[in-house]
Amino acid sequence: MKQEDLVKGNKYNLLVLMSVLIITAIVFSGSLNSEWTNWDDNLLVYQNPLVKEPNLKDIFTKPAIYNTYNPLVILSFALEWKIVQDRPFLYHLNNLLLHIVCTALVWLLFMRLGLSIWWSGFAALLFGIHPMRVESVVWISERKDLLFGLFYLTSLLTYIRYIFTGKNSHLLIVFLLFIVSLLVKGQAVAMPLTMILLDWYLGRKISMKAALEKVVFFVLSIIFSIMTVTFFVKNAYTPADQTTIMHVFNYFEQMVLGGYAYTVYILKVLIPYSNSPLYPMPESLQLKHWIGGVIAICIFLSAFMAWRKVKYITFGILFYTFNVFFLLMPFLMSETAFLFDHYTNIAYIGLFFVMAMSLQKVTIHLPSHRFGVVVFAVFLLAFYVTLTIRYIPVWKNSETLWTYVIEKYPDKMAVAHLNRGNDRYASNQLDAAMYDFNKAIDINPAYAPAYMNRSLLYLERNENQKALEDYNHYMELVSPYDAKGNLLNSMLSDSYRHRGAIHFKMAHYEKALHDFSTAIEYDPLSFDNYMNRALAYMQLGMYEKAIRDFTLCHQSAPGNSDILNNRGVCYLRLNNLESALEDFSGAIRINDHNPSYLTNRAMVYQKMGRQEEANQDLSIAEKTKSNFNSSLKKSPQ
Repeated sequence: MKQEDLVKGNKYNLLVLMSVLIITAIVFSGSLNSEWTNWDDNLLVYQNPLVKEPNLKDIFTKPAIYNTYNPLVILSFALEWKIVQDRPFLYHLNNLLLHIVCTALVWLLFMRLGLSIWWSGFAALLFGIHPMRVESVVWISERKDLLFGLFYLTSLLTYIRYIFTGKNSHLLIVFLLFIVSLLVKGQAVAMPLTMILLDWYLGRKISMKAALEKVVFFVLSIIFSIMTVTFFVKNAYTPADQTTIMHVFNYFEQMVLGGYAYTVYILKVLIPYSNSPLYPMPESLQLKHWIGGVIAICIFLSAFMAWRKVKYITFGILFYTFNVFFLLMPFLMSETAFLFDHYTNIAYIGLFFVMAMSLQKVTIHLPSHRFGVVVFAVFLLAFYVTLTIRYIPVWKNSETLWTYVIEKYPDKMAVAHLNRGNDRYASNQLDAAMYDFNKAIDINPAYAPAYMNRSLLYLERNENQKALEDYNHYMELVSPYDAKGNLLNSMLSDSYRHRGAIHFKMAHYEKALHDFSTAIEYDPLSFDNYMNRALAYMQLGMYEKAIRDFTLCHQSAPGNSDILNNRGVCYLRLNNLESALEDFSGAIRINDHNPSYLTNRAMVYQKMGRQEEANQDLSIAEKTKSNFNSSLKKSPQ
């Protein structure tokens, strides 16, 4: 009979688990139709050189320009890029598959923590279909949440097994999974705290062994945290925008906002109201922020006070706290890191556990209410499914994403208008892009990126003076220092080079020359800086200096035919015919389909009295029928 009960129980396990996973898959199936967004997907994936041309050493050691260290995530993107390039379906499919696996692991975790088969299924389904999960699943860039969940949850399940077996091999596996989790997402530093919490909840005796085995986890967490903020994200910059959290609020006020976020996340686990990819930055602390901060403290303290009577509530709240704590105040790393839904991905497991265990206890102690509790649970799940299915299409592409944010928070989100404008500019909707850049500046007159992007659009329209004014304004606003006060030489070099290009287009060659030279001072190894300065020297008739810069460029890019052609022009204008002939011939050897190279060499042949060779080059050039002009016989390009 016992064997029959065991078989029956296993069948129920499989039934519940498969039901949970199938429902989760169906609910999130709409994500497979989504495209890329220009919110981090560009930095992390389709414009990331570490993804498009992967190098394992660089992936694991190169500081990230996107202020996070996630080498295994980048590696996963690189593998997908190798298969499908920039087609987004596989990326979305893998996100969904990872989420389904994480949901199965969560179900196992709830079973190990004492929930029944059915209530474990309920809690796992909360994790699988809750609207706050949309951001982690549908946003390709949040692969780190899902991959982190895979290794972190596996490590927790292995640690629970270790608690009951005491086998050192299990603890070693936990440690290895912990290292892998760190390489996916820094949030894994909460692991040793969660291990202590599991020891307490599962009744493990406090001993010196139990304490010492955590030391190595804590040490590794500290080392990883230090390395992250000092090396792996050393390109983090201090934004010039004076409306960002780090400028408006001091450290204590930021702690208040962290407490407010802590409370809002708890409220949203029950009522996931007003979901949004971004939330407006507060201009000052309001009453709701102070209340939220106070409530956060009360909830945390209450968890400790209730540990004897309702141990599971204490466990759930502390699990939530430990796994969201390090995400509550990342303001020094990101000017928009405020109330992100995906911060709750793992932390919500604690709150889902409290919800499910509370309902389970009601059905046990008040059996007459069992039907009502089950109806409530089904209604809650149906409510969340509806919200999730409605929210997924918001993430279809950049246009839908930022339009949703703009409509939800009109005249408040400059970054949403900037990003939508960038998407519209990329799709050649220039008037619509101009509207968004103008709107971003109207909302926040100190928003440096909006001036830079509007400047590029003015250049596209040949409104050069406006482009210059905007770019000057951008350079006044943008901070030249990173978060640690170091001068951002590369950023400054780019800024001066871009402004120099505007001056060049306006025929302000002396100003362009000054900007290109300044760019070289900040980045003396940049090919583009020397190439641009050489062109400015040419326009100013300073041919010897132009030749010097072109020579440096040729050393860096010996296969670039334009460099040789331009240097040849300089030699020709200095009447150095032999050197000019050598350069034009070199350009033709690289690219013999460019008629200007041939006409320029013909000009040299004419000056050298080699008319037959000149005529031969002109004849070949004319046959190409590519913008050939007989006047080129008299002046080089």
